[in-house]
Amino acid sequence: MDTMILAVLVSASSMFYEAQVPSFGCNSGAEVAKLQSVRSDAQVFQKLLAEHVLYGQCVTIPQGAVVEGSIADTGRSTLLINAKSDPPGYVVPLRDFEPKKPDARR
Repeated sequence: MDTMILAVLVSASSMFYEAQVPSFGCNSGAEVAKLQSVRSDAQVFQKLLAEHVLYGQCVTIPQGAVVEGSIADTGRSTLLINAKSDPPGYVVPLRDFEPKKPDARR
């Protein structure tokens, strides 16, 4: 029953986010943390990301991509995205994304 309540709360807090930079999403927060720790070294980061993508642990996300997500951790440093459209979803670094502003044409 607790899982059902958590699922309802997560889906209720989902919103759309836009990638502000080329980013990545992984199967776990540990993989995101590992990539974040080497991100300042572009060569090491690209090699490690390519390896994780090759093994199906991570995906790349282009700048400007719009995703549906919710805060994934209590530290508010990651998002869980696309859990509805591509279960179980991907964990992404929150700092790469900004909330998507509503379309003004409505």
